[in-house]
Amino acid sequence: MKEHALNAGPCPLCGSNRNQNVFAERGYDLLLCDECELFHIEPYPKVDVVHNRVRTDSYSDFHISDVNRGYQTQIQFFDRYFPLIKEEVEGASSFLDLGCGPGRLLELLRCFPKLDRMGVELNLERAAWAERKSGCAIETRPLEEMKIDRTFDVIAMINVLSHIPSFDQLFERLKPLMAPNGKLILKVGEINRNVKKWVVRDWHIPDHLHFLGLGTMDYLCGKYGFQILRHDRIPLADDLFSRERWKSRGKSTARNLVKGVAVNIPYALPLLKKLYGNIAGTDTVYSSFIVLTHNGGPQK
Repeated sequence: MKEHALNAGPCPLCGSNRNQNVFAERGYDLLLCDECELFHIEPYPKVDVVHNRVRTDSYSDFHISDVNRGYQTQIQFFDRYFPLIKEEVEGASSFLDLGCGPGRLLELLRCFPKLDRMGVELNLERAAWAERKSGCAIETRPLEEMKIDRTFDVIAMINVLSHIPSFDQLFERLKPLMAPNGKLILKVGEINRNVKKWVVRDWHIPDHLHFLGLGTMDYLCGKYGFQILRHDRIPLADDLFSRERWKSRGKSTARNLVKGVAVNIPYALPLLKKLYGNIAGTDTVYSSFIVLTHNGGPQK
């Protein structure tokens, strides 16, 4: 049985002090909240510290990515996930991409000529790239500091929620930005409470501040007044061993060579996926696609 963390700060979602130690990475502990099942790092950083990190890519042990590599990674990612997003955007007249990075999603959404698109990206270099690629306005201030007197039919946070330091500030700002019957699209990681560190090669802490537990989304919806329209849990193995992921290139030349060979060998990826699933299990970590709508207020 895991021990409760001593002298740890409260859960950033529910405020509970009942947090269990799970594992450590890069000098941070990953804790599991007993109340809302959120996994969160300790020590937990302040909002302004996180915003400054994103603007400057100033992480102690790793660099997030240069812009071109990040753009190429987005190309491979949206080759897999854009059809799901496109289905949810169909019929919308306005779209906001929070944490748009180099802007590949906004670029792809040009397939809807009448769609009014806008992005938010704190890193100035990535924001400039996104503006060039997408041809739409990119805001470089944090959402909490922006003054937007309009609403959006669809707001997307693709692989972004785990980087947001304040749930309260985020959802307080999101609600007035959503049109009636508007959608919030989330692409997030969800973790079973029995997870082991070795299941993922690098958890990218402290870039990732928290991960959702299997019960966290229900708690979040109840607290902030949302309801779930769609919740697809995709086993991490499906992402780890997808052709799109293995075709993407990273910093390591040796790893890129191995990936290039494996992706061209028939049945190599399915066999690796099966082997991983047999060892790690298929119900431990999920890469989830979630669509929410605001129901007008917190549930009682």
